[in-house]
Amino acid sequence: MKAPDFSYFEAQNIEDAIKYKSEDDEAVILAGGQSLLPALNMRLSSPSCLIDISKINNLNEIKIEGDFINIGALATHSDVMNNDLVHEKLPCLVDILKMVAHAAIRNKGTHGGSIAYGDPAAELPAFAVAMNAEIVLSGLSGQRIVNAKDFYLGLFETDLKSDEILIAIRYPLLDVNQHLIFDEVCRRHGDYAMAGLMAKVELDQSKINNLDLVYFATGDKPNVGQNTAKLVIDDGYDYEKLKKSLASEIDFAGDLNSSSEMKLHLATILINKILNKLER
Repeated sequence: MKAPDFSYFEAQNIEDAIKYKSEDDEAVILAGGQSLLPALNMRLSSPSCLIDISKINNLNEIKIEGDFINIGALATHSDVMNNDLVHEKLPCLVDILKMVAHAAIRNKGTHGGSIAYGDPAAELPAFAVAMNAEIVLSGLSGQRIVNAKDFYLGLFETDLKSDEILIAIRYPLLDVNQHLIFDEVCRRHGDYAMAGLMAKVELDQSKINNLDLVYFATGDKPNVGQNTAKLVIDDGYDYEKLKKSLASEIDFAGDLNSSSEMKLHLATILINKILNKLER
């Protein structure tokens, strides 16, 4: 298929892009374009204008800021995977990004683009929620920071306002007793997951002291299994009990990859896979 007609604007700086975006509600931001361009070609998106921010300086920096690792919005997935700071401070993110599509897409797709797009089947939005990340937005009124748990509102719907651009993501550095473990079930490497789980685990020696379960590819946004996590801490892994708990707190939605019932089943067994990884 062929994309609909649209105009094109290449922003030279953030202020330039924000001003242009604030004047046109139907304009969209173009960074890596690995999600946007297919949507245009399939006519799932019909913007009036593409605002290209790929040439803006300093939006691809990765650096430590206090107790956070700050990843600029234009850092590509490959940039993040190959960054020494990420390998040292957040190695789990490297493993997660290996599951994101294929090398050609990782070379162009941007970290900020994936976070802002909010695909409920993608790994990074769920990772941001599990890590309690801070989303840094810039608009006409200046910068504001939104917690990832509050950023995702629904199917491809976020708290990003019409005049705002996502400029960075700030991930808290993990303590020595904290771990981020993930797993997913997909038909082939590079395919969208049938169901996936990000688990942030805090240990007291070998005992789980705190647990956050965040699912992706299960509903219309990253789904948090708060009550289920408490059950795991209190009673360990009991398939039937955890399945019942997940069904009560997450509205599982079927898609082309799997039915809602299959997603519920996979979500339950993923907890066991996470616990087994934790014991290694």
